[in-house]
Amino acid sequence: MIKIILSALLLFISICGVASATANNAFEIEAEGSYPMKDGSSIDLAKKMALYSAKRKAVDLAGRYLSRKSLIEVYELNRDEIYSLAAREIETEILEEKRQKVGKILTYWVRIRARIQPSDFVKAEMEDTRQEKKEANESFSEEMEQPVSAEIDPGIEISKVYRLLREKKWRIAMIYLNHLEKKYPNWAEIYMAKALLDYIFHEPVFMKQALSEACRLGNSTACDDLKNIKEVHEYNFGISTAE
Repeated sequence: MIKIILSALLLFISICGVASATANNAFEIEAEGSYPMKDGSSIDLAKKMALYSAKRKAVDLAGRYLSRKSLIEVYELNRDEIYSLAAREIETEILEEKRQKVGKILTYWVRIRARIQPSDFVKAEMEDTRQEKKEANESFSEEMEQPVSAEIDPGIEISKVYRLLREKKWRIAMIYLNHLEKKYPNWAEIYMAKALLDYIFHEPVFMKQALSEACRLGNSTACDDLKNIKEVHEYNFGISTAE
């Protein structure tokens, strides 16, 4: 009886210790996100995309530190899909939101406070596995057509793109991205993914066009790539970011 009590006590202490460690290593982060609006664009769409953009930035920041402390995996090939899904999990509070003009473009802008902890990444891994199994059961016609849901859920959708890239299903990934581009016409991450595929397909002209569009939509990585890449597949990229 004493052994049972001691075992239960040790288990309770262990559980409390894990919960305490999770709480102690949680991050509170403020981040901004925006989404350019075209004439007639849905405000609801723009708001949700701006919010997701801010959440993804917060996840990237927290993940950089949590992985160094070995509190989460140091993801390699599946990093983007896990982080994309983790952005759906985190607790957020909108601190400020507004529509504003950036140059000639009307943009929806939000600032959030997010709470991020290691368990958010664990949940994202589990969701990634579920989605992968679901996609493995798609029929041939579903796989080739890659239908896109009417629901606004950018984390699920962009994580699928990165899974297809990891699985080297490049043609399917491009079909899916083309559908997503119609649904989210001003989402820079779509064009970043397209640039990767254009590189894989040895299409440097299209690669540069995709990076230029991502840069125009505010993706700083795309702008840096345009400045720093000089030649791809014997194609001269040049040094200008203005196209």
